[in-house]
Amino acid sequence: MPAITIQSLELTQKQKESVAEKFTSILSEVTNVPKERIFVFFDGYTLDNAAVNGTLFSDAPPKTARGKFNQSEWEKD
Repeated sequence: MPAITIQSLELTQKQKESVAEKFTSILSEVTNVPKERIFVFFDGYTLDNAAVNGTLFSDAPPKTARGKFNQSEWEKD
């Protein structure tokens, strides 16, 4: 039972579905393990539980990142 763990800022449901499908397909193709035996786990981090360069994302959200934390900003596009 291969497992993939995705650690990132919180993703939207749509993003999780897309990531799960694509990663599962690739791992199945490379390892020849049936897709139904591959598990994908998501560890989503809120902006106050992640930092880069010593600064919490809640103090300076990444402008180019898209996820649950800023979904309303980019869904209009």
